[in-house]
Amino acid sequence: MIRGLIIALVLFTAAVAQTSVFPHLAIGGFRPDLLLLATVAFAFRDGALTGLYVGFAAGLLADLLLAVPPVGINALVFLVIGYTVGVVRPYLASESVTAPLALALATGIIGIGGYGVVARTLGASEASLGLVLRTAVIVALYDTLLAPVVFATIRRLSGRYPPERAVQI
Repeated sequence: MIRGLIIALVLFTAAVAQTSVFPHLAIGGFRPDLLLLATVAFAFRDGALTGLYVGFAAGLLADLLLAVPPVGINALVFLVIGYTVGVVRPYLASESVTAPLALALATGIIGIGGYGVVARTLGASEASLGLVLRTAVIVALYDTLLAPVVFATIRRLSGRYPPERAVQI
């Protein structure tokens, strides 16, 4: 119960920061995707099932904040990324400094690129593939800069409020 509230608080804080603080700190007009970064950090710390749940919730929150139809693209992309990171986490060094950086870079590119491809496929976006790629790279680099802070915060919270049951997928 408390763990769910902690996750909800982290996602709410990330959403508020992403929509109110980081537009003023945009690089080239692009801001980081803190909700995706939080999803990746929780999945890296706690596994695939947590990544799946947090990814869906964070993606749905991102979809509702963007208010761009069709709602659900971010939820799908974040869910897949959260689950995938959780599945591959046993193969990554959990105390490594470079693993969070590499994950932030890779998932930033895959997340934004995946959103762009799915949105174009569904006819919801007129953005060119070049714009999607440029956005993905810049957002991924921005996420990589913020990854140490986000991963350390979530590692502390997750250590203090661990999952109630150890369910691994």
